[in-house]
Amino acid sequence: MTEPARKPKAFRNCLFKSLLAMMIGIALFGPDAQASGGGQEDAKPSESAEPKEPQIPETVIEPDSIALTVVLPKSGAIRQMVFYVWLEASSVADRAVIEQAEPKLLNAFLRDLQRIMYRDTQNRYEKLESGKRGFVYNGPELIAPPPPKTPEELEAEKEALEAAKEKGEEIKSEPPFSPFRPTTNRYFAALQSRLLATARGIVPPESIRSVQVRKFYDNWPGDKKPGR
Repeated sequence: MTEPARKPKAFRNCLFKSLLAMMIGIALFGPDAQASGGGQEDAKPSESAEPKEPQIPETVIEPDSIALTVVLPKSGAIRQMVFYVWLEASSVADRAVIEQAEPKLLNAFLRDLQRIMYRDTQNRYEKLESGKRGFVYNGPELIAPPPPKTPEELEAEKEALEAAKEKGEEIKSEPPFSPFRPTTNRYFAALQSRLLATARGIVPPESIRSVQVRKFYDNWPGDKKPGR
């Protein structure tokens, strides 16, 4: 008589313990399990929204930097400079021509810079206070390349070229993409023009499109540092 009566009570106790254990488990492990399990996809580091650095086209050559030291004889002032000068070919085919002449170009640039920067060093030494003569120049940010042409655009260009040939006309191809913006610094704009003129006296003028001063570092070791 007593045994059957105990079974429902034992069943209720067992069920109560099971439900209690389940609730405790959810309370203790539920949020952690969601954060470390199902939430892992959301926790993955998202791709950077920052734009990628523009790629350098094949028409651009990055030679070694040009280091230059100027010593003023009367004052003994020393000025140390580093130029990062890039060369832009007019086409990929012209790149080989410029690369072959690269040592001559760099030597010619060095001679130009020695002459130009000697006068500039004298001017800065006389007009600017010690500690305020050095500076750093960075060229304008590069332009990102345009998206590649679609098959439809390529097909339209091909048809236009074939139609022009049938009529005996000539369609000039677009110049290669250039990543360089014009500099707003008039001094370095003039310097780039001077170096370009020098380069066109060494390589075929049509083979080189531009000369770009991308970075310039200026140091006067004998000057007092600001605040000293």
